[in-house]
Amino acid sequence: MIEYFNKLSPDEIVRFGKFLNSPFFNSNKSILILFDYLKSIYPDIRKENISKTVISSVVYNEKKLNDVKIRKLLSDFGILMDRFLIQIAEDERSPGSRLLLLNTLRERGMVKRFEKEYRELKKSLKSSFSKNESYYNEHVNLLSEYYNFNLINFKNTKAECLQLKSDLLDMKFLFSKLHTFYEMFDNEGSRNRGQYFNRTFYDELMEFTENNLSHIKDNHPNVFIIYHVLRMNETLNDNYLNTMLNYLKINNKKFNKVNLSYYYNYITSYYTTKINSGHIRYRKDLISIYMKMMNEKLFLIDNIITDVEYNNVVNAALAEGEFEWVNRFIEYYKVYLENSFAEDIYNLAKAKYYFHTNNYEEIFKHLNQVDIKDPTYYINSKFLLGRVYYERRETERTIYILDNLLQYKRNKKILSAEQQKSILLYVKFMTELLKLSEISGIEKDKKKLIKAQLRKEMSNSDGFIPGLNWFYSKLATA
Repeated sequence: MIEYFNKLSPDEIVRFGKFLNSPFFNSNKSILILFDYLKSIYPDIRKENISKTVISSVVYNEKKLNDVKIRKLLSDFGILMDRFLIQIAEDERSPGSRLLLLNTLRERGMVKRFEKEYRELKKSLKSSFSKNESYYNEHVNLLSEYYNFNLINFKNTKAECLQLKSDLLDMKFLFSKLHTFYEMFDNEGSRNRGQYFNRTFYDELMEFTENNLSHIKDNHPNVFIIYHVLRMNETLNDNYLNTMLNYLKINNKKFNKVNLSYYYNYITSYYTTKINSGHIRYRKDLISIYMKMMNEKLFLIDNIITDVEYNNVVNAALAEGEFEWVNRFIEYYKVYLENSFAEDIYNLAKAKYYFHTNNYEEIFKHLNQVDIKDPTYYINSKFLLGRVYYERRETERTIYILDNLLQYKRNKKILSAEQQKSILLYVKFMTELLKLSEISGIEKDKKKLIKAQLRKEMSNSDGFIPGLNWFYSKLATA
């Protein structure tokens, strides 16, 4: 648990300190010493800072390591940190717990207290700009409690709350379905084509949304956003993108960071799709969004950044020549990577950075630390290494890398079809590039024709070619 200390906010660090200093929660002075030490190096705590040897010296001033004592200390610290996070959640007094209280007050006939709690919760929901599935659930449940509380009175009068409840259930269904439709689109795009979902009510719900778009825009912003995300990805029409960007610009401060993180991820995904289709002009817009996300700390969802997003940012920024900015990004977000392959992801990103800044000696320091057990990072490190050897005119080593990749492809059944195809395309075009750069005495026009043909093959390829822009640049100078 100690490794997650970096992921607490500054305010949470202060609150955690007060929590640990309370005798009710903690009476172990060693815990406080450990906390003060971690706080002094927060938010840049590294593995070497929290080794058992270091903690033994800092907390107990002992050079001889007592493994049992240290493990007990770390275990107790982790337990207290878990309790602190639970306490934070309870302190926030979620609407769910308030609805439970409302239900209890109704069942016990505590009329005045019920009415007061109902008014407060209703006011809280009314002030909420963002309306997701949780909001609709809470509002519907609130109206159910209100209806049951006034059941006797409603026998002789129209219960308007039932109409509102019905309308909210419609919007909940609409939001849930549209969001699921997007997840279907996204899942279809991340695997082999040819396998599609059955989208029940898709046309009907999209038509309903369009017919009520003005009302939805003013009263149901999350539905408005996800509708445009769907249309944007379905049609690849920039009009939907621009409408969404303008809407977010106007309402940016009204959405919480979690919502904004998702929404800007939708936008970057759209830009990436366009770029991968050959529309390189979108890269500047993509980098602009990435910079905004970094400034506003919108990359993190559940306090992590995925390896896919981390790599996408690095690749796009390097291709656009934003070297200083991307190096800050690489270093800042490395502690938020998922633990499984965090070191591999970081080292490969640093190797790419040094490749693009022509610092070839530094590349090897990082590539040598990429774990060869994971196929994704293994083949990507080889793709990069092959280009390094080509740049250094080490033809034999380049060929060795190509042979190594082909051998790996034959022996590794765990590779996806896309990865196998990428290996074949990379080997094919690297081989052609080597041939082109080494032949001499060829007519200028004939060489120009060969280069044009290769460029056409690359552009028309239906598979992903690793380092495509690099291949283009090498063809131009071959």
